Amino acid sequence: MAQVLIVGGGTAGITVALGLAKRGIFSTIAEKSPTIGGRVSELCCKGVTECVRCDVCLSNDKIKDLVQSDFIRVLTDTELVRVTGKPGAYRATLKRSASFVREDACVTCGACTEACPVEGGAIRCSTHDSAPKTYRVDTKICSRFKGEDCEICVDVCPTGAIDFSAATSKKQITVSAIIVANGYEPFDPSIEKRYGYGICSDVVSAVEVERSINRTGRILVPSTGTTPKRIAMIQCVGSRDDRFGASYCSKVCCKYALKIGQLLRIQNPEAHISFFFLDWRPSDLIDDELATWATKGNDIALIRSRPAEIIVGELGPPILRFASSNDEEVREEEFDLVILSVGILPPIDAPELASLLHLKTTEQGFIAVDNGLDDVDENSGIFAAGCCTGPKDITDSVMDGMTTAGKVISFLEVLK
Repeated sequence: MAQVLIVGGGTAGITVALGLAKRGIFSTIAEKSPTIGGRVSELCCKGVTECVRCDVCLSNDKIKDLVQSDFIRVLTDTELVRVTGKPGAYRATLKRSASFVREDACVTCGACTEACPVEGGAIRCSTHDSAPKTYRVDTKICSRFKGEDCEICVDVCPTGAIDFSAATSKKQITVSAIIVANGYEPFDPSIEKRYGYGICSDVVSAVEVERSINRTGRILVPSTGTTPKRIAMIQCVGSRDDRFGASYCSKVCCKYALKIGQLLRIQNPEAHISFFFLDWRPSDLIDDELATWATKGNDIALIRSRPAEIIVGELGPPILRFASSNDEEVREEEFDLVILSVGILPPIDAPELASLLHLKTTEQGFIAVDNGLDDVDENSGIFAAGCCTGPKDITDSVMDGMTTAGKVISFLEVLK
């Protein structure tokens, strides 16, 4: 039976696997993190009373379908390290890091986390929207990996699932085709020194806002624990900026900034939100939803300007310094909370995978495909899907995954 290897268990990779499963084609997903779901598993649903088309559920629902499929095997904590063979008969070597918790025995009862003496627990379950739901030992904070003789979690585990003797292992599988779907890396806003990220606690990334709402249902001002009333959302942080090698538009930031802003206003109708942007590019919207929203007396400010800096004092809220939309004056304004919409960068392991699979990368570092360069040669049985080929939102990633599944099926038909 034909078998396919999918490198990456995010939205695109899962969509490919499900598309192949419908045709009875078995696939193995090799995901380097402890869970599948990718970056979307960190995002929150923006709909409160009705759907607002943030598409987070679109990806999460696919995870539920995946775990019920008999044609998909998931290997977490796993990386592709070697490939030999030829199209239709590749020999892939996978390296799997030890999680120290046996997935076949763990029942996710939580006894180990409750008993762990480390604050917050050095052994924790995966996030609620990810799969598989198993526990992992955080070796960075676990007392045992700091030289202490601690086996409290072992003693309380009712099924004997915790195994500190586990080691990194390797396995080889033979596959007919390989799909690269290793996602993207969000821009690290601490690199943009002008905005004081990492120095001022009230300057946060949009990713952190998503995580907070996903975890607690709300976003608060970090320094005070209060509900923010004056909020600034700065677009294109790490995008459209040659200084960081990312002159391109990340495509998704405007859409998700708007959805976050609308959610924050539902949570606090008195909040004043200012959007700072170079150009508003909500690629999936026909009308200008932001402008329409702002003209309805919603206390929404649209400022076409990239702030020069954020002034961080010892006391008091962050102060934005920016040029007015007509460039006639430099203004300074205080905000309770500043949210940085960070851009999409190529995945960290893109160069290694490209070298391993003899692929080309674009000038920006994404896997080259359908762009006139030395693209992915699909006759070789090597494919790419999702954000590893360039910025995409959730819907685009799903569509790309479906298209890629079709290409793989056509390739396998030729092999028969």
